[in-house]
Amino acid sequence: MNTFPNPIPVMTICLCILGGLSCTTTASNEEKRNQPVTWDTGFIMMDLLASTVEINQISDLTQLVSTPWYSEIQVIQSNNGETKFSSCEDYENNATPLTRTKKANEMNSYLEFKIMCEATQLLLTAKSSSRTYLPKFILNENIPMQWPKNMALQVSVKESNRSAHNSALKTWADISPIIKYESKSLAKSIYYHSGGHQEVDIVGRGDINGDSIEDVIVVLRDHVTGGDYFNIRLFALSYDKQDNWSLINVF
Repeated sequence: MNTFPNPIPVMTICLCILGGLSCTTTASNEEKRNQPVTWDTGFIMMDLLASTVEINQISDLTQLVSTPWYSEIQVIQSNNGETKFSSCEDYENNATPLTRTKKANEMNSYLEFKIMCEATQLLLTAKSSSRTYLPKFILNENIPMQWPKNMALQVSVKESNRSAHNSALKTWADISPIIKYESKSLAKSIYYHSGGHQEVDIVGRGDINGDSIEDVIVVLRDHVTGGDYFNIRLFALSYDKQDNWSLINVF
C-alpha cells in the first residue's frame, strides 16, 4: 500500500518559506510546562559572604540571609539611625528607602549587597510555574526595543520624571538608543549607548506575580562614559504567549 506524507508538516514548511522568520518566532515561544524556580550566574550573593555556603536547591538560599557579608557597612538613616549592616538580615530588618552609607566610597558595595539581598528574597518567595513562554535567548540584540523604559540609564530624578511622563517614550531603546551590543553568555550581555553602557545579567526564573507563568529576574548595572557614576537595579519581568514583555516590579 502506498503511503503519503502528512500534509500538515508540508504546509508548515511552506508557511515558513513564505513568512520569513515567523516560524522561528513561534518555535522560540513554544509553551513549556512545570518549571521549577532556578537561579542563574547573575545571582552572586554567595560571592559576597565572609564564609562559603553550599547551595544545591532553592530552599538552601535561606542560609544566605543570616550569613555575614565579607565586610560590614556603616550606614545612616536606617530604622536604627546610624548603625552597621553585616548581613541580609540586618538589611531587611533595618533599611529604609533613605538608607545610605556613611562613607561615600562604600556606596557601590552597599548597593551590590542590597540588590543581591533583594534577589535572594525574590527567589525564596517565587513559586514553580506551570508553564513558560520565555525564549531560550532572552538577552538578545533587540531586547532594548522590547523592555520598558524604566530600564534606560537615567542619572537624575528630574530626567527620570520627565521620561516617565512622556507617553511617546515606551521602551528602553526609546530613551537610550543602543549603538553596540556584546553577548557574553546566555545569561549576560552588555548594551552600549552614547552616554555609557549597561550590563544585564539573568539572576533567576520563577513565578513572581502568582499567575503560574514563569517570569525572569535580571540585574542591570549602569555606567556613565567618562565618569564615576554607578548604579545597580533589579527587575522582575514577565513574558506572555503573545510575545509581550511587561514589568512586574523594580527593586
